[in-house]
Amino acid sequence: LKCSEFRFLSIIELFVLNIILTADIDKLCEDNTITSCDQCIQKHPQCAWCSKSNVNSNIKRCRSFAALCDQAFVEMPRSNANFAQNQQFSTREEAVVVQLRPQVIDINLRKGDTVKFNVSFRKVKDYPVDLYYVMDLSNSMKDDLAELQKLGESLATQIRQNVTSDINMGFGTFVDKVMMPFTSTVPDQLINPCAKSKEACAPPFGFRHQQSISGDLTAFKQSVQNTNISGNIDSPEGGFDALMQIAVCGGQIGWRGDASHLVVFTTDASFHTALDGKLAAILDANDMKCHLKRALVYDKSKELDYPSIGQLRAAFVANKIQPIFAVTKEVRSLYDGLKELIPNSFVDELASDSNNIISIIKTAYNKLQMSLDDDNKPEGVGISYRTLCPNATTWSDNSLSCNQIQLGSEVTYEFTVTATACPTTSASNTMLFTSSSLQESVTFRFNFLCNCNCSSMVEQKSIDCSSNGSMVCGACLCDQGHEGSRCQCTQNTIGLSLSAQCKRSDSADICERNGECLCGICDCHENFHGKYCQCSNTGCPVTDGNNCYNQPKCNCTAKINNIPYTLDNVGSCTCHESNCIDPSNPNATVCSSHGNCSCSICECDPKYDGKYCQDCNSPLCKTVTAECSSHEACAICYIYYFYKTKKTVLLTTGSKPSPVKNLNISSECKRQCVVTCALYLIHKHKLLVPSFDSTTFQVKLDCPKPIDPVIIVLPIVAGIVVLGMIALIAWKVYQTWRDKREWQVFENEMKKSKWTKGQNPIFEEASTRFENPTFHGT
Repeated sequence: LKCSEFRFLSIIELFVLNIILTADIDKLCEDNTITSCDQCIQKHPQCAWCSKSNVNSNIKRCRSFAALCDQAFVEMPRSNANFAQNQQFSTREEAVVVQLRPQVIDINLRKGDTVKFNVSFRKVKDYPVDLYYVMDLSNSMKDDLAELQKLGESLATQIRQNVTSDINMGFGTFVDKVMMPFTSTVPDQLINPCAKSKEACAPPFGFRHQQSISGDLTAFKQSVQNTNISGNIDSPEGGFDALMQIAVCGGQIGWRGDASHLVVFTTDASFHTALDGKLAAILDANDMKCHLKRALVYDKSKELDYPSIGQLRAAFVANKIQPIFAVTKEVRSLYDGLKELIPNSFVDELASDSNNIISIIKTAYNKLQMSLDDDNKPEGVGISYRTLCPNATTWSDNSLSCNQIQLGSEVTYEFTVTATACPTTSASNTMLFTSSSLQESVTFRFNFLCNCNCSSMVEQKSIDCSSNGSMVCGACLCDQGHEGSRCQCTQNTIGLSLSAQCKRSDSADICERNGECLCGICDCHENFHGKYCQCSNTGCPVTDGNNCYNQPKCNCTAKINNIPYTLDNVGSCTCHESNCIDPSNPNATVCSSHGNCSCSICECDPKYDGKYCQDCNSPLCKTVTAECSSHEACAICYIYYFYKTKKTVLLTTGSKPSPVKNLNISSECKRQCVVTCALYLIHKHKLLVPSFDSTTFQVKLDCPKPIDPVIIVLPIVAGIVVLGMIALIAWKVYQTWRDKREWQVFENEMKKSKWTKGQNPIFEEASTRFENPTFHGT
């Protein structure tokens, strides 16, 4: 074949596939339960409704395409995403910084439909950054404090050179709650917690804000230089108290509104979290409020419990703060767990003397972790996403994170949004796409296309509805007591509704889609007749495909192998004898000649079963082998060995039985005889178990009965029960004998014991008596 021929075939295949898919969707859209435009567009995203008022049947208003009427009357909303606000990316010199676009997206969703759109991020040079450095001041962090004091002003200088030139910095420290069992409350150790090691340390405290965020690098350096190490007694520290105050005390800390908020948290220990405060009898939960008042020290440290991870997460998200956990190797795995729970958090390993803090801050600044506000996701909406990072060749599915984002580089996020259902509540239809390291965000505004535009245009008491109903989207919505496509019928007070009287069954269509239901009677279209318009004027239902004559009853003429079809129970020509012949057997006959074909289904004779009566269920159908026939005498002996007569067997040879006497039974005979042979011989010779009078020779049929399983089971169960009872009684007797013996030994020991009576040498009687003067009892 030439290429053009291949192309021609593919076009044909696509055309056929489109017809098949359209037919399947048509079947969904033309569901006879759909009576309104709203129901139609919610059934399937490809369903369309014709709102033209002169369409004959409701069921034909909802289709998979708009061929029913003019395009002006078609209701078929489509899902789409409109960028309501889409400002261009900006540079740092511009007054308004734009790093995310579009800024507002209106997402219109139809049930079952999907819409895709992209969001882009481009990093602006020298974006302002507020960095708050909070440090653990427990004694184990002595080397880290010394390194930070060495860096001092150069820390900010290096950040300006390596990260961004617009940076402001603040400083704070924490230890733990000054309560047992967290911190020693011994008076000497409250003054100097390092007294045992003969070192001078600052008194312990919870959290102290020492320097507000500003561009004064000298003040930052001086604040670090004036810091002294402190200490506590347990391993976990109270860093969560510090982080909560840093997040919620925006005014005291000095966060700028248009800058990225970074908190660098350095420690070499684990953390206390919610409910740990109960160890010090602190029962009030953290209230997530600012309590930096006295000398900018957290003054509710002894009254409020530590915050939970969930509270920290909420505080960071609400205040747009990105935490950077710079921790030592020993506790790295613990803080890695926080990274999974707190959005856009960053964890890295801190060197033993903190000399790698600059690289940690730079790496965190160049990482972007976006997030969706899933708590506000509307009901019935599914969202999937993927990310194309700078210099990447493939998309990252289900990821919103990129590393090493350079100035001017662009990140693309692709979203796929699907409406799985129309919402049943009036919850918020707005979501935010943002990051805790950005002050910007993208707003997703959802609108659900669950109602047709024409549904709001109702014509009350419409003339087209016989003034007995309202015209909605071209269809009549009848008042109570009226029915019909034009509400022209009075509803029947008993029996079936008028529309139900026009159906052959509950699942059938009204008038088989070949007419209109007028007051409970089908008014058939041209070339159709019958009570339900199920027959064409050829006399047969349209689906039969028979060339029949014009008569009330279908006269089946179509044939297969000169055998015509026959009628089924509803008068259609669907039955044929070919359906009663086994297709796998080329020599098969109708019902295998063992039954009758009744409307394509075999009705088998008593001895046969199977779809085509091909299986015999009678022992007479079994064939005897040569081996079996050679042991005929043995089988006879073996069968009658267990009966009372044991020496007489009757074989019917005509009308009168003849006796066969004194047949000996050998062990070889028993061994060779098989059950199959015995069954065969019973039916072949009509063996009888005789119970007869030797004088009159009257024979009576006395067939053997199978052994009752109860006779076998009951003795076994009874034996088990009896053995169990015997064992239980024996055990009880042994235990009683053993206990009695031990009691006798105890009594003998007691008789041998000698007890003496004496007085406690240190006992003295009371020498003073006191009486209650108010007591008047006896």
